[in-house]
Amino acid sequence: MFPGGGKKPCLRCLLQDMPEEAVLAQSLRELIALIPPEDRAAEETVRKRLAACRACGHLGRGTCGLCGCYVEHRAEKKRADCPDLPSRWRPETAG
Repeated sequence: MFPGGGKKPCLRCLLQDMPEEAVLAQSLRELIALIPPEDRAAEETVRKRLAACRACGHLGRGTCGLCGCYVEHRAEKKRADCPDLPSRWRPETAG
């Protein structure tokens, strides 16, 4: 048990996977919705990026330990890349 009798926090989870962070996750979904469609990555690209983030040791409670971003937000941006060296994923390109 942890202080206050709580359970161990999920360190390698996205916000969408943490029920205790529902309010923050909703705010993040609202922020993602503001990304213009032409700047959003394809759904399959986002899925692959988030899978890479889930497998990364730098993921901590929905944020990247290297740059501090919310990975669910960064993964949605077409021109974003992973800050790790070597990068786990790159900007989406046409074609």
